[in-house]
Amino acid sequence: MDFDQLKDRMTSQFEEMSPQVQAAARYVLDNVEDVALMSMRQLAKEADVHPTTMVRLAQAVGFEGFNDLKDVFQTRLRAAPDDLVGRARGLQGKKNSTLKLLEEIEQNAHNNIYQSIHGSGAAKLEKAADFLLSAKCVFIMGLRISYPVAFSFSYAYGMFRSNAQLVDGQAGTTADSLRGIGEGDVLLAISVSPFSRDTVRAVRYARSRGAGILTITDSEITPMNGDRTLNLVARNESMTFFPSITASTALVESLIAIMIAKGGEDLLDVVAESRAQLDEFEAYWEVQSQTPPLLFSDKD
Repeated sequence: MDFDQLKDRMTSQFEEMSPQVQAAARYVLDNVEDVALMSMRQLAKEADVHPTTMVRLAQAVGFEGFNDLKDVFQTRLRAAPDDLVGRARGLQGKKNSTLKLLEEIEQNAHNNIYQSIHGSGAAKLEKAADFLLSAKCVFIMGLRISYPVAFSFSYAYGMFRSNAQLVDGQAGTTADSLRGIGEGDVLLAISVSPFSRDTVRAVRYARSRGAGILTITDSEITPMNGDRTLNLVARNESMTFFPSITASTALVESLIAIMIAKGGEDLLDVVAESRAQLDEFEAYWEVQSQTPPLLFSDKD
């Protein structure tokens, strides 16, 4: 069994696991390098479960013991680029030097983006882009810290396609914005732990109406998992008290780029029309070509 098969099996059997085994499953899928490098007891301590729970998790997915499960994670790590092993883990705290702190923030952002894009992989990102392109209507939802990511996708997507609906919940209109969602539509839901209650409800409602679900989250296992769901995981480790949205934004930009690359000349025509429409409204400040008058001259 390779890592992808193990991940699929763990995800599909998640609802059948006990709460403690679920906690262990969530931890190992969210910390794959740690599973390869740390002892079972260390992992259990980090996951806040008893060591025997790790054994039960391994047995639940078809292994005799935990070491067999760990072998899968070690094989994956050996196949990964070297810099993935040595990347910064977790919060590092503030340093006395501002320059040092900024360097760590930069490296942290790089690690988040690298893990998220390469963890998803080109094939899965292309599948997600095709999923969106096939939709009759794309509903886009992200609340609180995820709202800027959802809005960014909605704005960029609207430059070349006109079948999007931003579900932002303003004035309590979440239910209203989802009215009419159904088969052939896709809900793009962006949320991180602790997950927004309204976003989870929206996903479950959209699924009950037959819509497909594409999620961008910080975990392989979320309350939004289910049928007709494709999940992209964005690492959100941060130097501060709130999660980073850098990797989520990078995934959104990747999806937009893939869709544009697939669009051909027709898409370019739509983009040109969108720009022309914005120009009619003089939406952007244009730098004047003439030289502005001098307030003072050398003769003054």
